[in-house]
Amino acid sequence: MKICITSASGVEAVTKRELQKLGYPEVPFVNGRGTLEGDFIDVAILNLKLETAGRVEIELANFKCDNFDAFFDEISKIEFEKYLDKNAKIIISAKSVMSKLFALSSIQSLTKKAVCNRLEKIYNCKLLEDGAEYKIEIAIYKDVVTVLLNTSGDGLHKRGYRTLVGEAPLKETLAMAMVHLSVWKAGRILCDPFCGSGTILIEAVRHALKIPAGNDRDFDFLHWKCFDIKIFEQVKMQAN
Repeated sequence: MKICITSASGVEAVTKRELQKLGYPEVPFVNGRGTLEGDFIDVAILNLKLETAGRVEIELANFKCDNFDAFFDEISKIEFEKYLDKNAKIIISAKSVMSKLFALSSIQSLTKKAVCNRLEKIYNCKLLEDGAEYKIEIAIYKDVVTVLLNTSGDGLHKRGYRTLVGEAPLKETLAMAMVHLSVWKAGRILCDPFCGSGTILIEAVRHALKIPAGNDRDFDFLHWKCFDIKIFEQVKMQAN
């Protein structure tokens, strides 16, 4: 399984160091995305423990394409049934940069059609889409298409501990990157006189207490039939 970790511009080096501390080999980041080989145990670990990453995704396919006919054919070849069950609620998003395929609505509708056609043939039934959410992202850059399955759901900056958000809030992942890049260490005084809603301070305290970043939130992959929830329970127990 090819796992992709996204990271905001300027934060890639921090996320890279996080991965090394978690025991992963050096992961190169290109256009805000790093890739490594792993399995669902790694998906659980990365979602739970990474403090500065944006999302954890599974790369389903990567191919060069410059026309919609070829695009539909390539999407139809992907074995979505490995992850999506017959009740899957399929959500498609797309982005395109410097590519011949740039009509995002067409990319999304063709992808949805290809996915549904394949699954209906595999499961021999019409998809009701009344089950768990599966967010599929189509990222096209210079005519190279990458098909990704989002395991995180909401961005990893949403930790789950905050119910109210102030004006112009600082993302928790960026706040944690600032803590990592600072000279502050647990046990030392940390002062933020312009703290606003206190994101930097909260993230620093959670880090000092060794609370996993995703300890208080939900993830999309936890609701997938292809995933054994006992794996996550074990990973979370070890992390705490």
